Amino acid sequence: MPEETVLKCYQVGDFDYVAATNEDEARKVLAEMNGDDPTEYADWDADLVGDAKLDKKWVDEDPPHSECGCLRQWLAEATKPTYLIGTEG
Repeated sequence: MPEETVLKCYQVGDFDYVAATNEDEARKVLAEMNGDDPTEYADWDADLVGDAKLDKKWVDEDPPHSECGCLRQWLAEATKPTYLIGTEG
């Protein structure tokens, strides 16, 4: 029986968060979302997100700026490697 795949939250680059099983997969998810060749992201940082950042509430950028969730919630809802959220630089 195959081992269950555990998704974790990674920050890729400075602005994007993805659910993936490892750093390379996190880079690949972002590359595919952007329509880019994954090799272009090989040197990008992909850091595991800690508890404090997982629980930080995100606020919608549009008025009335209401809370829209947290990384931990979106990670729990993910069933496969996927893009979660990002910010603009």
